[in-house]
Amino acid sequence: MKILFSLLILTCTPLFANSIHDMHACLTKAISTADDSLTIGELKQQCQADNGEPVTHRSALKQRQLFEKKAGWNAFSLLPHKPNYIILSYNISEPNLEPFEEAFPTTNTDLQHLETKFQFSMKVPLFQGVFKGYGDLYAGYTNRSFWQQFNKTHSSPFRETNHEAESWLSFNTDFNVVGLHNSVIRTGFTHQSNGRSGPLSRSWNRVYADFILERGDVYLSFKPWLRIPENSNDDDNHDIEDFLGYFELRGLYKKQQHSFDFMFRNNFKSSSNRGAIELGWSFPIRNKVRGYLQWFNGYGESMLDYDNHTNSIGFGIQLSDWL
Repeated sequence: MKILFSLLILTCTPLFANSIHDMHACLTKAISTADDSLTIGELKQQCQADNGEPVTHRSALKQRQLFEKKAGWNAFSLLPHKPNYIILSYNISEPNLEPFEEAFPTTNTDLQHLETKFQFSMKVPLFQGVFKGYGDLYAGYTNRSFWQQFNKTHSSPFRETNHEAESWLSFNTDFNVVGLHNSVIRTGFTHQSNGRSGPLSRSWNRVYADFILERGDVYLSFKPWLRIPENSNDDDNHDIEDFLGYFELRGLYKKQQHSFDFMFRNNFKSSSNRGAIELGWSFPIRNKVRGYLQWFNGYGESMLDYDNHTNSIGFGIQLSDWL
């Protein structure tokens, strides 16, 4: 028995030594090249899982979740939600005058092609682990405004301002779909309106699910929704789904300090096909200042234009990205 025990020790000692040496080499390599956001515990787990080869990059989605976990769950802290930006936007299409002519038939409506477009979007974490430790509850608000800044004839009015209030539950998940990793599923309620009355009034309510998928530096969001029916007498945009469809697909590709994103909507009707596409590129300028280029083509850039085709391109500053 003593002989067998001695042989076992002599056999296993080099293996243990090699394992310790590999772990030490892996950690040394990882510490010198890893993102600052990775912890020592995470590096150890990655080295063990990858046979001595460290994973030195955390996905942008995981970084955002870590940031929100550290900074967000403190007495209703404000966090970025959708991108925050301000751009000069030029509408290549003709401005939509019809709603204003209907609302103010005796007033000469004069809208310029060039205007300032900005979006302000924040969210508040409310409760963690709503269902036995699973599911985090959030509330969010997004303001998107279109300002006729250079229209001095009409005292530089805000042509349109959209308000979107929403609440949702966010669940962390861990499974694969057609080669993509599903990391998060959200389900929630959203109310969107332009806060106006009469012929200029636009609003709708929806329930939705949002599936967040990732692979490498590519991130996808598939967001189908169901509109909550309204009384026909109060519905000021009853056909909005014919133009905005029943879902929204977004994608994001991050390459070093550059981010490329797209949005796609469509009603998938062969007879009267409607939808929209949006492309964006954000890039570093200096320190934390980022440039932002955005192109929108289709229906629904604003609620007032939900049934009017817009083709606009803009350039400006982005304050926060999707991730």
